[in-house]
Amino acid sequence: MKVLKTITALFITAMISFTVSAQTSATPAASSSKTTTTTQTKSTAATSTKTADKINKDLKGPKGETVYTGPKGGNYYLNASGAKVYLKK
Repeated sequence: MKVLKTITALFITAMISFTVSAQTSATPAASSSKTTTTTQTKSTAATSTKTADKINKDLKGPKGETVYTGPKGGNYYLNASGAKVYLKK
């Protein structure tokens, strides 16, 4: 029983330390707010696409969204929540 309590305590301590580490920012503070805004916009745009597929410049989504060509040849766009919505042929 004592071993189980010790393992549980170590597990909880490890989880807390991982959570605290995940919340810290590794980016250096910018000298001006304009630079900070630009950096945040670029990182948001890079992470919000969630895809490495090719952009199909010939098509647009229903509200002007960027259309991508999927791995099997289908065309799709990302909706507001980031889900793939495939276009009908």
